[in-house]
Amino acid sequence: MTAWQDVAPPRLGEERRRWFRRRRPRRDLPAHPLDSRRLTARRLTARRLAGRGLLVAVVAVLGAGAVRGGIAVGKRLPVFRVDQVEVEGTGYLTRDQVRALAGASGAVSVWADRDRMAARIEEHPLVESARVVRTLPSTLAITVEEAVPVGLVASPVVVAVDGDGDVLPLDPADPILDLPLLRVLTSLASASWGMRLLAHDVARVAREAPEVFAVLSEARLGDREASLLLGDTGLKVRYRPPISPRRLREAVIAINDAYKRIPERGLREVDLRFADQVVVRTVALPAGEGGAGG
Repeated sequence: MTAWQDVAPPRLGEERRRWFRRRRPRRDLPAHPLDSRRLTARRLTARRLAGRGLLVAVVAVLGAGAVRGGIAVGKRLPVFRVDQVEVEGTGYLTRDQVRALAGASGAVSVWADRDRMAARIEEHPLVESARVVRTLPSTLAITVEEAVPVGLVASPVVVAVDGDGDVLPLDPADPILDLPLLRVLTSLASASWGMRLLAHDVARVAREAPEVFAVLSEARLGDREASLLLGDTGLKVRYRPPISPRRLREAVIAINDAYKRIPERGLREVDLRFADQVVVRTVALPAGEGGAGG
């Protein structure tokens, strides 16, 4: 039904406009007698729903507590007791040592804190990083990344060091440690930073030129330069530390090329001390051996 509008047609006069206004329906009607009952019913319904919601919330909280309690009890069951520890990535540490470091010996649940186990393993100076993974119901898999020894240092006893110059708890007499000897030959470079600098260079050689590291017998650091002694022939690579990857690649290319053109005993030195140059020096050989001094 369309309500009356408070607007009269344009052709009607002012009196007709007032008459239209008087015909507007009144809105102050009395309240329906059922409104109070409906309001009361709605309030009762809202209270019932609120009570049911509170009951559901209480039951949910109690149920969650019971579930957590059941899980806690279940974790202590014998079926979850660790009976197998798998260790990967070790070359110097044994499986039993890693298991002891992790605290996985004895009656330990597979649900034990894995991050805490890994942190315990990483406290060992031979460990760079560790990761622990559980496999239900009773197996732990531990992956270890060990520190890599790059050389032996006499200070005064012989010890093994890693690429940062840190001493590693390894027996230098172990046949597996076929490592070059690192020497700092100047008082100016004999501080800890000198050994760290030399160890860092040797670690770079081991990573980027393993064929050179395999025949590296000694590395020396002086006041203004460092040198690498290769093999039994006494071939020396001289450079200004730290050695860059580019200069190291240039040295490898020069050595390979020199061995093709020069008899083995004739190659004496590869000098990288001059920017953008690689100088190859040889020793004088008898004419019958096809050599010439350089």
